Amino acid sequence: MIRAVIYCRCSTEEESQKNALEKQVAEAESSVRQYGWVLVDRYVESRSGTTAKGRNEYKRLFNDLLTDKFDVIVIKSQDRLMRNTKDWYLFVDRLCTEQKKLYMYIENKFYSTDDALITGIKAILAEEYSRELSKKINNAHRNRQRDGGNVMLPGNAYGFKRMPDKSVALVEKEAEIKREMYRLCAAGYGTRTISTIMRNRGIVNRDGKPFTSSYILRMLRNPINKGTAVMGKYHFDFDSKRTIKNPKEKIYIHEDKVPRTVSDELWNAANEQIDKRSVKTKDGEDDIGKNPGKYQPSGKIVCGMCGQPYWRKVHRKHSNHELIYTWACSSYLELGRSDNLRARPNLRKVFLENEKGCDNINIAENEFYAVLEEICSNQYQKNKKKIIEKIMKLLSKSLNNQDGTKEIEKLEREQEDIERKMKFLVDKLIDGVLTDQMYKTKQEELEKKRDQNKKKILELTERTSNTQNIKDRLQEIETRLNDDDLFKKATIDDMLEEVDKIVVYPRYMEIYFSLSSVTGCMDLKIFDGDKKCFRVDYGNRLDYKGRQCDAREVVVDLIRENPRITGKMIAKEIGCSLSGANYKLKVLKKEGRIRFNGAGGKGCWEILE
Repeated sequence: MIRAVIYCRCSTEEESQKNALEKQVAEAESSVRQYGWVLVDRYVESRSGTTAKGRNEYKRLFNDLLTDKFDVIVIKSQDRLMRNTKDWYLFVDRLCTEQKKLYMYIENKFYSTDDALITGIKAILAEEYSRELSKKINNAHRNRQRDGGNVMLPGNAYGFKRMPDKSVALVEKEAEIKREMYRLCAAGYGTRTISTIMRNRGIVNRDGKPFTSSYILRMLRNPINKGTAVMGKYHFDFDSKRTIKNPKEKIYIHEDKVPRTVSDELWNAANEQIDKRSVKTKDGEDDIGKNPGKYQPSGKIVCGMCGQPYWRKVHRKHSNHELIYTWACSSYLELGRSDNLRARPNLRKVFLENEKGCDNINIAENEFYAVLEEICSNQYQKNKKKIIEKIMKLLSKSLNNQDGTKEIEKLEREQEDIERKMKFLVDKLIDGVLTDQMYKTKQEELEKKRDQNKKKILELTERTSNTQNIKDRLQEIETRLNDDDLFKKATIDDMLEEVDKIVVYPRYMEIYFSLSSVTGCMDLKIFDGDKKCFRVDYGNRLDYKGRQCDAREVVVDLIRENPRITGKMIAKEIGCSLSGANYKLKVLKKEGRIRFNGAGGKGCWEILE
C-alpha cells in the first residue's frame, strides 16, 4: 500500500478566516482516497508565509522527508508549498534524494525531474508575485499611517479591545490596573517592585500569568496609553525577511487616536521616574535590556541556590557617577530577597507573599574577571611564547607575500629583453627582411607587453615602499602581544569559550568545562571527581554585602579593644573615609549591637552582644 501525507496552507490570513483551509484539507483527503492510498499524517499550516520561517508544519514535513514515514506528498499546487525559489529547490533536492513523490491534485500530476525548469520558473514567478504584493501592502500601510487611519493594535493588547468598526475602545477594568501601575511608578516605585505589588494582589495578565517587570516597562513607555498613536516605526523588508526600524522622518505621530488610559501629566511623571533610573550609553539609548546576550558570560553564570541565570545590570556610583557593572540572580532581580531585611528599600514595603526571591550574592564584574584571571594564571595557562611565535610567523609570511622586490627585478629584466627585441625589429626592417605590415604587427605586440610590465612595476614599487612601515607595525604588534594585561584578557575570553556553565554560591563557584574542547588546562587533576568541574573558593571577595559585614566585625573588635575609639581613628585603622567609618557605626547602632554612652563626643562605646 502506498502511504500518503497531505500538506495544506492558507495563502492569506483572510482566506483562512473564510474556511478555505478546511476545504483544502477535504480536497486533499479526497485525492488520497481516490487513488486508494493510505493517509498516514496531515500537515496543516494555518499561518501564511513566503518562506519556511515560522511554519512549523512545513518544517516537520521537511524533516520527515528523511524518514520512511510516507511515499507520497499531496498538495494543492506548487505555490501552496512555498513562494520562495531557494526553499523550493531545497525541498525538491531532498524529495528526489529520498525518492519520495509529490502529487499536485489541481494539475492532476506528479512532480518529475523533467519539470525542473518549468517548476523553477513557477517558483520565481510566485516569489515575484509575493514581492509585488508585499510592496502594495507596505504602501497601503504607509498611506494609512501618514493619513492617520485606523490604529492596528494586536488582538491581546492589554487594556484595549477592537470594535467591529475597527475603532479601539478601553477595557475599563484593565485600564484601571494600568493607571495604578502608572501611579506607583510616578510615586518612585521601580517596575520590579510594581510587578511584586501586582503579584501580591493576585493581578495577572490575559494569559493568567503575573506581569513581568519588562512587560510593565514596555507598557509604561508606550504613548498609546495617553492616546497617542506612533505609526510606521517598523516595516517588513521582503528581501531580507526582517522587520526593520524606520528612520524618524518615516514615523507618523497622531494625537488622540485612541481613548486615553491616563492623563498626559501622569504619563510624563511616570516616564520621568523611569528616565532617572535608566543608565544612558554613549549613543544616548537606555542600556537596560539592550541585547542581553552580547556579553561573553551571558547564559553561562547560573545561581547555585535557585538555579536561575545571572543577568548583567548597570548603575552609577553616587559619589562620582562612575558606571558600575554587576551580575545578579534573575530571581533576586524579579522577586527581591527571601530575607525581607536584605530586600531593596521599596520591596521591603511590599514584600512578596507566598513566594520567595533569592539570597545569593551579586557579583561585581571587575572582581569576577579578577578571579578568572587568577584561574587562568594558575590552572589554565597557555604557552604564551609559542602562541606569539605562531602569530608573528603568520604575519611575517603575509609581509613577505607583499614584498615585490624579486618580482620587480624579474619584470625589469623582461623590459630590457623587450627593448632589445624592438631594436632588433628595426634592424630587420632596414635590412628588408621584414615587410612594413609584419614589422607593425610585431611592434604593437611588444609595445603592449612593455606597457603592461611598466604598470605592474609601478604597482609593485608602491606596495614595496610600504614594507618598512609594515615591519614597524609588526614590531608594534609583537610588543602589544607581549603585554601581560592584553594576553590575560585574551586567555580569559578563550577560557570562557570552553566553559559550559559557572555555578555561583555565596562563598565559592563551580566552573564546568566541556572536556572535549578543553585545550589549555595544565593539570586535569583540578577537576572535582566525576563532576567535570573545579571549585574556586573566594569567601567574601565577590560579596559586597559580606565584605561590609566583615568590615563591621572589625569595627566591633576595635571597639572591644578601645571603647573610647573615635570615627577618625576607626577610619585610619581600616583604611576608609571618615564618612565610611561613621556609616559603619550607624549601621551597628541600628542593628542594636553597639551604643554610645555619653554626649558631645565625650564618653565611650558599649558592645551590646
